[in-house]
This record gives sequence, structure tokens and C-alpha cells, in this order.
Amino acid sequence: MGAFVRSRAAGPAVVAAFASAALLWLPAIADADSEPAFTSGPAIVGSPVVGSVLAVAATWTGDPAPTVKYAWGRCPPTSTTCKKIDHAEAVQYTVTAADLGYRLAVQVQLKNKQRTITATTPATAVVTAPPPPPPPPPPPPPRQDPPASAPAPLAPAALAPVSAPSKAPRPTLLRPFPVVRIRGYFATAGARITLLSVRGPRSARITVRCIGKGCPVASLSLPSAPARLHPFERFLRAGTRLEVSVGRPGRIGKYTSFVIRAHRKPLRNDRCLMPGRSRPTRCPAS
Repeated sequence: MGAFVRSRAAGPAVVAAFASAALLWLPAIADADSEPAFTSGPAIVGSPVVGSVLAVAATWTGDPAPTVKYAWGRCPPTSTTCKKIDHAEAVQYTVTAADLGYRLAVQVQLKNKQRTITATTPATAVVTAPPPPPPPPPPPPPRQDPPASAPAPLAPAALAPVSAPSKAPRPTLLRPFPVVRIRGYFATAGARITLLSVRGPRSARITVRCIGKGCPVASLSLPSAPARLHPFERFLRAGTRLEVSVGRPGRIGKYTSFVIRAHRKPLRNDRCLMPGRSRPTRCPAS
């Protein structure tokens, strides 16, 4: 989650469009210096609940690549005049108890040697408190021992049939099973991601880890599918690793990883997430 600054590969670049399964080679076209401009957003991603993490999603252009600044603010429920939050100048923001009853908005500034522009996100809904935890289960009733009685006479021993141990029910796949899509262009120093999305059931939760230099954010969590993973739709350096997990308790979920490479499409690995296990494994035969 978060903003993502488009990076420029050093030297003339040869780019190619790629999808999950194929590549389309295209020559790069050198651009003259240009003013920064938003191509989508900015918008706030996440739920305005105390304790949750919100992030800014946006894409932009500009040559040279613009620098980005963020300023989070609290807005009254019935006013568009927002007050800046001290020390809230990152792409992500954790909602606090001080935000209860307010809406949240972010001012995003893009600046290069051509021009400086600003845009403000639409305000969120009014921040609410998290739901209370469920009540604890009632204590078990006190144990009552049966009254003592004379021992019954022993009957001749009889062999009881031995039943086969019951098998635990086999976990089932998420339905519909999630699909992770990636598309973009690659260059000498990495790849420019134009689409990273997840399709799946609304009950599934999405988590993303980014490993390597130049990650816009280290992790991202979204409460449901389908979703566009806007923070990672930007230029990523070669060697960057993205790990996308889509799961729901008690169901077999989806795990997909991408390793960004120069001159080639990302190296992709698709696995399954079994209930109760943290490491992805080979998917069971359907």
C-alpha cells in the first residue's frame, strides 16, 4: 500500500509488455522532460477503523520522476477544512483513537524541475471504534460424582468390534479459487508494473510482502477480494520479490510470488496455502 514513484532506468531502455504467461516486446520511446501529472487517484485504501492501517494509492507521470510528499489530515464530519496531523507524512497511516468521529484525507504533492502540483484524496467515512471482542464462553458446570453403589458382578468378557479410525474432513479450496494477474513493461534495470490484481471471493483476505531495495511498502493487507494492488503498480528494480497470499480460515488459499528480472518477464511461482500451515505447499489434485 502506498505511493509509488515511477523510477527511470539508466540509459536508453528496451521495454516489453508482459502478462502472467507471455511477453510482448516493444521498443522504448524517449520522452522529453515533462511536468508531473496524476494518471489515477490519489485515493485512500483501507477501512477507517481504530487500529487499522490506511494507505495512499495513486499513479503519476513526469520526467524527471517527481518526488512525492504526503500530509495526512483530520476532517470534521460536515466540513472540508482538514487539520494536518503532526508527524503523519508517510504513505501509510495507522488510525488512532484521536481520529474517532473525524474523517481522514491526504494531500499528495508531486515535484520535479518542471513544476510542483498537489492533489487531495476524497475524505474517508467517519472513523469508528473496532468491534468489541466476543464474550468468553461460560464456565463448565460443576462435576457431580454419582452415588456409590455395590460393584456389579463381572460378566464374561466379549470382544467388541474394532472400528477404523475416522478420517478428518479434507479441507476444500476457496471458491472461486483466487487468480493473481500481473502485467507491465520491463527495462534494463527492472520492470514497470501497470497491473497487479487479485480476483477471488469477498470472504478472502489479501496480504502482500515486498522484499528488496526500492519496495514502496514492505507489506500490504486488504480485507477482501477482488482488489487492485495499486502501491506496487510502478517501476520495480530487478531482484525485487513480491509474495501475494489470499486466504480464509478453514479453506485452501492461494500463494503467488514474483521475482522481478531485467530483460525478462518476472519469475512466477504458484502454490497453495493449507489451513493451519504458514508455509505454501504444492496444491492438491482437484
